[in-house]
Amino acid sequence: MQNNEQVGVLGEITAKFYDQSSLNILDRLFNSLLEKIRPNFPRVMKLYRLGELVDVDQHKNVICNAGFNAIARRLTNDYTYSGYINKMVLGTGVATPAAADVKLVTEAYRNNTASATANGNEAYLTAYFTEVECSGTYTEFGNFIDGAAGADTGKLWSHIGGLNWVKTNLVVLVVSCKYTFASV
Repeated sequence: MQNNEQVGVLGEITAKFYDQSSLNILDRLFNSLLEKIRPNFPRVMKLYRLGELVDVDQHKNVICNAGFNAIARRLTNDYTYSGYINKMVLGTGVATPAAADVKLVTEAYRNNTASATANGNEAYLTAYFTEVECSGTYTEFGNFIDGAAGADTGKLWSHIGGLNWVKTNLVVLVVSCKYTFASV
């Protein structure tokens, strides 16, 4: 008997922009403390005080073959890659994302994944880009398995383009990624 079911991955990316100018001085000081300990404790960002929500942008993204390769290796007892999506990346390039992509067109800023959880066949990952870290207009986003601090490192898991995410020094950008694995 032949099974014709295929497994697919649906990636849903939600960007939320929070205005930090609405925070009081105690919240700002608390955020400052979190920023200092963040390098050693990235999950502490779940406690970050967010200001007023000013914009939400949702997209579906392309899952890349490079990321699938890293997962396939793990399934065959090849531990070349951990399979952990540890870097979230903003870019300024212009292109149509494709499964064959191995990097963003123009990487501008990368950050650590702040939280990652699984529930059934879904994975949830979140990154915070605080008001002091970066600013600009970002047109692409991706995340990497086993990325390092340097640009274009790691295996590209997903890529999205055609964005118009404007982030200023008064805004915290929170990017949430939901990946659903299902038979199609």
